[in-house]
Amino acid sequence: MKTAFAIPAFRRLFVALAATMVADSVLMLTFGIWVKSLTGSSGAAGLTLFWVAVPSAVAPALGWVVDQFPRRAFLLAGYPLAAMSLLPLALVHGPDRVWIIYTVACAYGVALVMLPGAVTGLLKLIVPEETLVHANASTSSFREGMRLFGPLGGATLYAAFGMDAVVILVLCAYAVAVVAMLTLRVEGDAVQPPEMHWRMEFVAGLAHVHRDKVLWYPLLGIAGTIFAFGFIESLIYAIADAFGKPPTFVAVIVTVQGVGALAGGLTSGMIITRIGHIPAIVMSLFLFVISLAMMAAAPNILVILAGAIPVGFGLPVLVVSINTLIQVRTPNRLMARVSTTSDALVGIPQIIALAVGAGLVSIVPFRFMLTGMALIMLAIAVLLGLWACRPATHTLIATKLTPEKSPTAPEKSPTAPEKSQITPEKSPTAPEKSQITSEKRVVSTEP
Repeated sequence: MKTAFAIPAFRRLFVALAATMVADSVLMLTFGIWVKSLTGSSGAAGLTLFWVAVPSAVAPALGWVVDQFPRRAFLLAGYPLAAMSLLPLALVHGPDRVWIIYTVACAYGVALVMLPGAVTGLLKLIVPEETLVHANASTSSFREGMRLFGPLGGATLYAAFGMDAVVILVLCAYAVAVVAMLTLRVEGDAVQPPEMHWRMEFVAGLAHVHRDKVLWYPLLGIAGTIFAFGFIESLIYAIADAFGKPPTFVAVIVTVQGVGALAGGLTSGMIITRIGHIPAIVMSLFLFVISLAMMAAAPNILVILAGAIPVGFGLPVLVVSINTLIQVRTPNRLMARVSTTSDALVGIPQIIALAVGAGLVSIVPFRFMLTGMALIMLAIAVLLGLWACRPATHTLIATKLTPEKSPTAPEKSPTAPEKSQITPEKSPTAPEKSQITSEKRVVSTEP
């Protein structure tokens, strides 16, 4: 990770990202705890994340909007708007106004889709390709490490001072992010002109992901995994109820998960470098299966807490793997669209699972649901692992689908004579320079 932090622009961007991660970790769980306290319903509490995930259904359209603006300028405008979306929470004083919480959660979900799309493109401009995995590991380590303090801190702050104190903390975090972005300078941060008809530009992110099977199949596997995981958002409150714990105990479970997440984030770069992006994703899926199996068979709350550790370890490894794959294999002009398309592929199944899970949690025993989730993830892990072992897959991984020119490289003058026109023809036995360059380019694109 030292290689990433040696870049001054990345250090400034990291400060902004760290501030927003603090805001997200404090806010997300507190939404659910607040609704649970107001209504007494685990299903209603789980629905808060359903509304956060709803904007993922239109993520490709949101990504197209992001790609129309310079990345830094978009973040400078987006951070204050995300903070202002929380202000209506001051109007909530009872269960009859839970709909305001859901509305705010949906608006905040829009920010959670669009802002990372801009950040992903900005990272590719700032960080060299060979350092991207370490930059992603750094940000993921901090995000997952916040599980140790953010949810528990947010729950404690809410219990002591109410939701207003939580909102004030989040507003301060976004103010720090804006100041950090104001100090950031980056070259090449400009909107590139469209290359296709506007209709094709609109769906270019989806077309790119579908065409590149190294992105498509892992994203489908992750989508199935997130569908299975979507049920846990309501189940976690039912699990706390089953063991006689209050809603705020959910913060303890998430904090323990953060122990595994911190370890996973710190080692994710090393793991991915050694075994590869797709094997790392498969490894994460098997860790999820272990966690769910432990929770399904848990005789007491201590086993539930222990079961949260493997899933915590696997999450940052999975996130860093797929994010780095997207950055390496995507032209920057499409980055926000591809990033938000991946959000849609993952978010739509999550929306369905959150809605269904909120209804099932009151009628289906949590152990039965956890077992079903584990079986789904096991099937996905086996299928993705078998696909990754195929020689044809190794060939796909070794070759970029769409090589990208450097944004700072000057374009060749259209009137300049071709080199082949002014250079005498070489001996037929001499290797062509273009062949050697091509071979080097293919080798350099291996993850």
